[in-house]
Amino acid sequence: MISTLEVRWFCTGTVPPDVLSWFHQGEGQPAEPLPRVDHYLQIADGDSLGIKLREGRIEVKQRQRQLGAVRFHERVTGIVEHWRKWSLSLASQTGNFAGMTMPAPGWVGVHKERQLSRYRITGHRKLIAMSPAEYPDQGCDLELTRVRGSGCEWWTLGFEAFGGEANLQEHLSLAAEQLLGAADPPLLPVQNSYGYPRWLQIVAQREGA
Repeated sequence: MISTLEVRWFCTGTVPPDVLSWFHQGEGQPAEPLPRVDHYLQIADGDSLGIKLREGRIEVKQRQRQLGAVRFHERVTGIVEHWRKWSLSLASQTGNFAGMTMPAPGWVGVHKERQLSRYRITGHRKLIAMSPAEYPDQGCDLELTRVRGSGCEWWTLGFEAFGGEANLQEHLSLAAEQLLGAADPPLLPVQNSYGYPRWLQIVAQREGA
C-alpha cells in the first residue's frame, strides 16, 4: 500500500506550447514519454475510487479525504486529495486484457503519454532532481500527461507527494512552492482540479450528451 497526497488539473485539447516550455525548465528533466493504454473500470456513482488495469497489474486507488482548495501560486489553485493505492500482479496474462489492447465490457481504455519529473526531499527541505526510474523513500513527482478517452483529447498536470503519511502535506507544499515559483506557471484554476475518477465521469457524461 502506498499513501500519496495529490493535486491535479485536467484541460481539454493538446498541451499548449507554453505549458510544455514551463514543464521542461529547471533541473528535473523528465524522461521521454512512452505511450501506453490503461483500462479503467467505469464506476457510475462517486469519484473516490479508481480501479485500473495497467501493464499486467490491477491497481486500486481510494481517496481517504479531501483537504480542500489550496492556493499554491497567484495563477494556481487546486483541490488537494489524500489517496491510498494498492497494486497487484494478475495471475494470468491471457484473455481480453492480453497486451492491454482489448477492453472488456464495463472498462474504458485511456491512451496516455506521460512525462514525469521526480524529486527526492531531504531532511533539510531540499528538492533533489533524480531519475524517474528511481523511487526514494520520500519525494514528489511532477507529471504532465496527454490523455485520450472516448475520442476526446485532454492533458493533465499534477503533483504527487509520497513517503510517510505524517510528512505528505509538508512535501507537497514544499515541492509546489519551489517548482511553481521557479518561473511563471500555466494558469491552473480550481474548477479544473480533480482526480482521474472524476475525469472519467466527465468524459462519460460528454460522450452521452
